[in-house]
Amino acid sequence: MTIKRLDAVSIFNNKLTFLIPHEWIEVESDENDAYQYQLPNATSGFFRVSLITGHGPAEKLRESFQKAHGNVQLNPTTGNLIARSEKALTQDGTPIHIHYWFVGGSVGPDSIREAVFSYTVLAHLHNDSETQSDVQIIGQLVADVRFELLA
Repeated sequence: MTIKRLDAVSIFNNKLTFLIPHEWIEVESDENDAYQYQLPNATSGFFRVSLITGHGPAEKLRESFQKAHGNVQLNPTTGNLIARSEKALTQDGTPIHIHYWFVGGSVGPDSIREAVFSYTVLAHLHNDSETQSDVQIIGQLVADVRFELLA
């Protein structure tokens, strides 16, 4: 993916803001609590995001995030915690590969949010250099998400 321009997207009533490539469009998702983006007429490369809000002390975020996701990294710029995973599976008879990013942040003294991002590609395109470049760029973009702080 050659990115010429990025657009800011604010979703879930502005609770979550992040950047996506300008060329991507929002498409209707099968899930009521998720947003999906892709290149127009794409047959592979579907980007989804959902948001979870939880309650608990902000100082316990890293511990609970690490327990849920394993290896966790800290984005020093945003303070977000980031975990990654991926898996291969078959959906409706089609082999696919899904990359996941779990991004957590404190939004108040007793509230935390977790944004779950996924990027789904056809399995035969998984090792393609363009797909690997897309995955790297998406990982950088989602690490910088901004969570709206609770007043």
